[in-house]
Amino acid sequence: AKNVLSLDYQYETQGRSGGAEGKFEALNNDKNLMDDVDLVERLHVRADVIAAIVRNLDPREARLIRLRYGLNDGRTRSIKDCAEAMGISQSLAQQLAAGCLKKLREADDAESLQEYLLSVA
Repeated sequence: AKNVLSLDYQYETQGRSGGAEGKFEALNNDKNLMDDVDLVERLHVRADVIAAIVRNLDPREARLIRLRYGLNDGRTRSIKDCAEAMGISQSLAQQLAAGCLKKLREADDAESLQEYLLSVA
């Protein structure tokens, strides 16, 4: 028979003197570890999205999408804020954004883009 250990069981540890030192959990419910894994995954997806944007959009469109969805600094912006940052009218920014999203939806790698944009929207 094999000894099976549970990863979520609280085990008691003993010191050298034989006394109980305390408890630990095998996985320690390490929220930081899960946060790190989530962060790394999001960074990879973001890098994929930025690469897809570069492949599918011209530089002005790419800048607008980066600003709008916070791909550079994590801060999403309104169309008005994007327009001001780019020195264009709000209506032109709106038209560009709509055209960009259409291009990205029709791109070969649209599924990964859609997943990311939905997660930040």
